[in-house]
Amino acid sequence: MNRSILIILIPALAVAAGYIVVLRMMGVAPGYPRLVIAVVLFFGGIYWLSKRSGKKANSSGQSR
Repeated sequence: MNRSILIILIPALAVAAGYIVVLRMMGVAPGYPRLVIAVVLFFGGIYWLSKRSGKKANSSGQSR
């Protein structure tokens, strides 16, 4: 699971860094609080969905 998180996390951080660089070059102040909220919601949703699908798989295996 650690490898799969890194596969998602590294490109997401690269895209976020790219947006920050591009916005600074354009002279627009990037909204860091909004960026942090979006990243937290994104990874929180991934974590929540991974826990939810894992419980469903385990519960179906127990009803023999």
